[in-house]
Parts: sequence; C-alpha cells; structure tokens
Amino acid sequence: MKRKYGSLFITLSLLLISFVAKSQDDLLKLVDTAQNKSTQIPPTWKDCKLINTETTKILDPGVMQFAILHRFGNVGGADNGGFHTFYGFDIASDIQFAFQFGITKNFMVGISRSKQQELIDVDAKYKLITQTTNTPVSLALYEDVGVSPELNSTFYSGADSTTPRSISDKFSYFSEFILDRRFNNHISLELLGGFQHRNYVLASVNPDNNATDENNIPFVAAGGRFMLNKHSSIVFDYYYIMSQYRMNNSSNHYYNPISIGYEVETGGHVFEINFSNAAFLDENNIIPYTQDSWLNGGFKLGFTISRVFNI
Repeated sequence: MKRKYGSLFITLSLLLISFVAKSQDDLLKLVDTAQNKSTQIPPTWKDCKLINTETTKILDPGVMQFAILHRFGNVGGADNGGFHTFYGFDIASDIQFAFQFGITKNFMVGISRSKQQELIDVDAKYKLITQTTNTPVSLALYEDVGVSPELNSTFYSGADSTTPRSISDKFSYFSEFILDRRFNNHISLELLGGFQHRNYVLASVNPDNNATDENNIPFVAAGGRFMLNKHSSIVFDYYYIMSQYRMNNSSNHYYNPISIGYEVETGGHVFEINFSNAAFLDENNIIPYTQDSWLNGGFKLGFTISRVFNI
C-alpha cells in the first residue's frame, strides 16, 4: 500500500521555520536588551535529546554537537538475549552518529546516520517559547526528514514483485511539538505530541480487527529528569502510539517504547547509560517498529556520548 504525500508539507515547514527563526531572533534581541536578567532560569535539559525523545534544548549559535548513540541487544533470554548473547552485549541493535549545529539563538539543524535501515536524517528544531520566571513553560517545534538508501531487495522485502517502486518510497517524516517545564532544581518534565509518516508501508492486516498498517501514526509522549546533584540525573521517556493496526495484534506484537537512564555531565561531555525496549535510536523507526516488551525481557542496554565544539 502506498500513499505518497507529506514531503511537500515537511519541506515547506522547514523553510518556514528557517525564515521565522531569523525574524524572531531579530525581535528577541530587542526584547533581551530590555529584559531583566533576573527572569532567567537555569537550562531545563543538559542535552538536545533525553533518551528516545527530543528536548527543547537549542545549541548556541556557532556551536556544533557530535553524538554517538549505541543500543545493544535484548537482555532477557525469552527475547533472544540471555547468557548466549552475553545479555545483549554481543548484538548491536542500532548505532547512530549525529551532528547538530546551532544557527541562531532559537534555531538549530542536524544530520544523522543510523544502522537500522541505513537511515539518513536531516532535522531542524525551533524554540517558540523559553521558560522564565514570567513564562511557565518552554515550547519547541521539531521536524525530521529521513531517507533509507537500502537495496530494493531489502527495502521491499515481503512486497509483491509487481508493486511499483520509486525513490520517494524510501522517505519518512517526523513532526512534533515539545512542551516542557523546569519545576525546581530537581524536577523537569516534558510532554510531546505529533505524528510519524512513511511514504511506503506493506499492506499488512491486523487479524484481530482488520486494520491495515498506517502511513501516518500519531503519538503522544512524556519524559522527565530528576537531578540527583548538579552534574547527574535520572531520566525517563515514554511514547504512546495511536495505531489500530498495532493494537492487540496477535500476528505482529507491538509495544509502546519506554526507557529509563542515568545521565552525567563531565566538562563538555554528556554521558548517558539507559535501558529501553526500543531496538532503534531514530524516531522514524522507534514509532512504527518497536516490538519488544519489558515484561518478556525485551529491554536493551544503551548509551549516548555527546560533545560540544565551538566552530
């Protein structure tokens, strides 16, 4: 099943964000000049990403962040983990390298490459509202365009040989709003909502409700951080996927991604170790393809190392 739409909308959205970012930053310079600095609060997040969810953090202009993300295999033996894979350490479920660049005070862009589906992503984030003592929340818009350069024999695996094929099939899109608040020196929370779109999906059917796999998958998510001290925190995030095809599917089991981790800042580095039932590191794969359960031992050890540079 094919539905080729969404690419023009996302492209125009990215162009609009870029234009609005420049215009708004000119205005913010005037506002900041008059603003009392006592209204500023410490940064809500240490990194641009929590575990699997984005945050409202924006890199400063002229700053580049390089991140390495790694997720091992399942820990539990019921999901092909256990001692014979050394509890997942013998397996690399996904690996991602990411570069992100601060363009203006409230706008950043990035590019990444993931092992799964050989996915290449270009993303942009614009911060619409910044929390101060007079503004209770921060709000950001995040957009992502991904392309999978996999061989057709792999990408169209399971499809009928007569299915028309096009390079546009290999594009996917991810769009969301991120709302967050730092409540005090220990607790920060975020709420997210949006959708993930794939130009091409197999015409798979849920035998329990006859729903077919969707091109567009809406979701809501939540995440948070509890700071143990100035440099370390406990973090978590959770996605709730709204998909009839994925609901109680007895032939292909799907689960909502849930993750927990420990984050520590050391100089210019942020290091995080985490556990998640998502085998993937990119939202364009996390949303539609999470099929492991925590209760069955389908959680995986992962880590992230990020480093900022002035350029």
